[in-house]
Amino acid sequence: MKLKYVVVAGVFLAGILISLSVLNDTNTTSEDVGTEDIKQLVDDYTEGNIPDEVASITSHELIATDSDDNETIYELPEDEFFVSIAPYVDQTHP
Repeated sequence: MKLKYVVVAGVFLAGILISLSVLNDTNTTSEDVGTEDIKQLVDDYTEGNIPDEVASITSHELIATDSDDNETIYELPEDEFFVSIAPYVDQTHP
């Protein structure tokens, strides 16, 4: 069951990374969000619980973009990391 959840999360986050090709100048950095809040945000984006926003994740930050192309950047904890897995049969992404 965990593997299925990781696969779905990986595919979702990989798709988001591809769909965000240009960074907008309207970036906002959120420094007051705790580790557990970041984990919950990643989970919410993965499950599609946050409407009208998309997100991507790097090794250092979670980047959320709303429907008006405004970005909010959440710094990830230095002592933790997130793994995205994109399984494939013939290709990794559609």
